[in-house]
Amino acid sequence: MPVTLRPYQEDAIKETFTALKESDEPVLMESSVGSGKSIMIGSIVKRFEDQDKRVLCLVNSSELVRNNSQAFKDLGGSPSIFCASLDLKEYTNNIIFATPQSVISAIKNNHPISQIIFNIIVVDEAHGINYTAESSIFMRILRHYKQAYPPMRLLGLTGTAFRGSTSIVGENALFKTQVGNISTQYLIKHGFLVKPNFGGIETESYDFSKCKIKNTGEFNGRDLQVEVNSKKRLTWEILQSLQIIMQSRNICMVFCSTRPHCFEALEALPKNEARVILGDTSDDERNESLTLARQKKIKYLISINCLMTGVNITALDCIAWLRPTSSLLLYIQGIGRGLRLHEGKTDCLVLDFAGNLERHGDIDNPIINEALQPTEETEKDYVILCHDCKTMNTEHARRCIGVINDKRCEHYFEFKNCPICDIKNDSTARYCRNCQHELIDPNSKLKKLYRQFTTGVITATYNLHGQSVVVNYATDHGVFTESYSVHSDRARNIFYAKFVRFHIEKPSQYYMGLKYPNTIKKLLEDKSLKTPSQLVCEADVIKRKIFL
Repeated sequence: MPVTLRPYQEDAIKETFTALKESDEPVLMESSVGSGKSIMIGSIVKRFEDQDKRVLCLVNSSELVRNNSQAFKDLGGSPSIFCASLDLKEYTNNIIFATPQSVISAIKNNHPISQIIFNIIVVDEAHGINYTAESSIFMRILRHYKQAYPPMRLLGLTGTAFRGSTSIVGENALFKTQVGNISTQYLIKHGFLVKPNFGGIETESYDFSKCKIKNTGEFNGRDLQVEVNSKKRLTWEILQSLQIIMQSRNICMVFCSTRPHCFEALEALPKNEARVILGDTSDDERNESLTLARQKKIKYLISINCLMTGVNITALDCIAWLRPTSSLLLYIQGIGRGLRLHEGKTDCLVLDFAGNLERHGDIDNPIINEALQPTEETEKDYVILCHDCKTMNTEHARRCIGVINDKRCEHYFEFKNCPICDIKNDSTARYCRNCQHELIDPNSKLKKLYRQFTTGVITATYNLHGQSVVVNYATDHGVFTESYSVHSDRARNIFYAKFVRFHIEKPSQYYMGLKYPNTIKKLLEDKSLKTPSQLVCEADVIKRKIFL
């Protein structure tokens, strides 16, 4: 059956060939999950096959080797597969799909594939190339074949063009030219992906804030397990609630913190409906589990991070994060698993019990920025007003979640300036978002960035502006403002719990009438309204009020 390319795929392929012809420098095609990278790879290498040229296509997992080679076959190509875990060591056809582990082993043993002159090497999931380490597997392979044939080209494809917080394209990076630029937002807007729906379950979340981050940038596994162990029933409670949600959904991918945590989750789910897939899971067991999921014979796939890439289960419509990640790349990839189109599927529900959404809210990613916006259905404690864009934020916000002209608001409630370029950065950022200067020494203990201080209150004004109660405190350290939305039942409950109960002597008299503006005005004019004598602040955020 002939494959018809989408217009953006045709444009990206045209850009790719133009870049490959202009220079022998490595080229990167940035193409989001769900964009059809397998089809584009197949179309590109088919042209090389038609010209009797040789291509080596590398990807880290046997699952992707199988998927990409099949896409090439569907386009009329004749691939060889060189992958030990698939028990195939073919190399006679011009186009070879392989894993880097199998190829580097072949090079060591002087296998015939090591003597082939390749015109181009194509690397899927190219963000996995550790180009700063000359001894890494990918770099050894690239060096071996480039030395044998200097005109050889390199083409990488990825949906996340960075490692850590550093771009993999640029003068000092492996890839010098970027083409395609097919974003998740574009694909959602034009109906090629479903939209992520960031929801919530009324249950407690894990608190991983005290867990240390290793030099590799990921969380310390022992610290994660300590937090999981400290809330023994939480995993069970979350997964009982998840089962209720999944009654109307297809398949959920559950990301857990540690290996023991994965099996704890497995015990909390119905037997024969869940499978665990880890790094040491055999290929046969892994493939069986993925096949059962595709056939909708199981509802839950549990893992730590080995299902972040190379997994295509279109029916997947729920992602549950029970683990933190300091990697935006992993977070976006994990969410991306659930965005592919499937019959009857309208969205992918993302449930985050590990604080990742707030953790990565400093990044200018349109999907995450939109998810952070409060709605009546999923409203949290949005009580801090941004002075720049007037958007309401939670009391835990470090940077405003507002969007101005499609860009994230630049106002920070807590920040640190880069010593090189003086740009404001999130208080937990390791690298400057502008110049990539390292802001935190990974080998040193994190220091508290802001000292709490107490300031005396001189006077205060209480006003109702539209659907918000705005309070201005004139203090020894200047004016501090707090704002409470009263536009919904949820918002009014927050206003009552955080303000009315502390400022009014008999707060219950106002509880039932808070949906009426006249009642709120009466409350703010009540002679018993108490003004705090002191405020305990951190940066420009009120943390606590002290009443005489």
